[in-house]
Amino acid sequence: MALLFAASGLMISNVGPLASAQETANKQMDEAMKALDSGDNALAQGYMTEADKTLPEGQAKFHLGEAIKALQAGDVQGAKVHLQAAQNSL
Repeated sequence: MALLFAASGLMISNVGPLASAQETANKQMDEAMKALDSGDNALAQGYMTEADKTLPEGQAKFHLGEAIKALQAGDVQGAKVHLQAAQNSL
């Protein structure tokens, strides 16, 4: 359990495995976006596949799946849109 001190007082926040998994997935999605921006679709696919393994069911995982499908279909812009939506869902 982590203790965070805020200006308004003491806040206690439970930072567990789920938060860590989301952090890892978010970093992988950041790298995937960078790879898409640089034109390296294969690298982006790899990062997105790894991120998909760590995300729990929900909106982020849904949009990540749609990003992967879009990239597999050659729709890089669609992949970026869904990848951004996945990140915004975290």
